[in-house]
Parts: sequence; structure tokens; C-alpha cells
Amino acid sequence: MLCALLLHSYGVRDVTVAETNPLRRASVEKAARAAVYDPRGEGGPAANSMDLVIDAVGGKSTRAAALAAVKPGGVVMHIGLQDWASEIDMRKLTLAEITLIGTYTYTTADLRSAVQVLHQGAFGDLAWVEERPLAEGAAAFRDLHEGRTAAAKLVLRP
Repeated sequence: MLCALLLHSYGVRDVTVAETNPLRRASVEKAARAAVYDPRGEGGPAANSMDLVIDAVGGKSTRAAALAAVKPGGVVMHIGLQDWASEIDMRKLTLAEITLIGTYTYTTADLRSAVQVLHQGAFGDLAWVEERPLAEGAAAFRDLHEGRTAAAKLVLRP
């Protein structure tokens, strides 16, 4: 969702987000004004149709979906770190001249940039962020993992 919100703040209007959690799909649709679909079913982008795909999850299935969706000559940006390894269709990558970029997004400079765009309002009204007490941290992560929250991000308060 953050990628969609940031792209929207830059003026990009044709954004599609894959989200498996139905609660978060509704949040993304409302907050990011993006087309949203469940990648496990129908309704996603056509094969070979996207100029740029950002894989913010980094799972085996999301890598495969990213490569399936990107068009020849397009770019897949990989920032998610969910799984250690997975198969990549290197033949398609090569023959379709797809650019695969891996980028680490957790540096101090990234944090400073994120705070700056947050302050500038790039992420909207933040109604899509949920706050919980730090003592509920374990339950919060379980809820995120098991799809029991509409929040894209949870903030734990001491």
C-alpha cells in the first residue's frame, strides 16, 4: 500500500495492487485509490501487461506473479524479503529483456526520506494505520500474519 500511496503522490494514477487479505484490499482501495485484486484468484492484470512491478512482499508466489505480469522490456523491482529463495524464470527474464532490480529499503537514508514524505502528506490521512499498546505486540503480529486486520501498518505504543 505504501508504494501505491507514494506513486499516487507523484501523480501516477494507473496503479494495481495485489493483496491476499480481503480486509486490507478494502483499505488499499479506499486509501490508495488503486485497483486491487486477490492474486490467488481472477481479476489481476493480464500477463505481460505491466511496465513496472514492485514486489514488496518477496514471497515465492509474489515473485512468480511479478514476473508473469511484467511486459517485455519492463522492470521488476524486488524489495520484499519474505522468503529466502525461489525459482525465477530466467529464460523469460532474458528473452523478454526484463530488468530485475533488487533494492534494500531499510537504511537510515530510507527512514529519513520516509519521514519527510510522511510529513509532506504523501501517505494521506493515515486512517489505514492502526495503533496498539506495545504489550499487544505479539497479538498484533499474529493478526497481521493471519489476515485479521484491515491495517496495512501497525504502530505499537509504549
